[in-house]
Amino acid sequence: MNHPDTDFDVQMNRLEFEWRQGYEASIAARAAYQALAADRNVKVELLDAARERLDRAEAAKSRIMAKIERLEDQMLNQD
Repeated sequence: MNHPDTDFDVQMNRLEFEWRQGYEASIAARAAYQALAADRNVKVELLDAARERLDRAEAAKSRIMAKIERLEDQMLNQD
């Protein structure tokens, strides 16, 4: 039988790993967007696509953080 604290730790570790990956993706997407935005000759379509990637990366990071917060709330409410 799994101990609830062990399950919590496993889930939290997985979510924290996902969040770190999302955070790194967000940094990379922001850097790419800023580099394109600094180029006066950039095509609008490329800039729009880079902005969309940045928005998706930020949204994914937010969704993962919400999962972390829900898991923390569940753990706190078990006491």
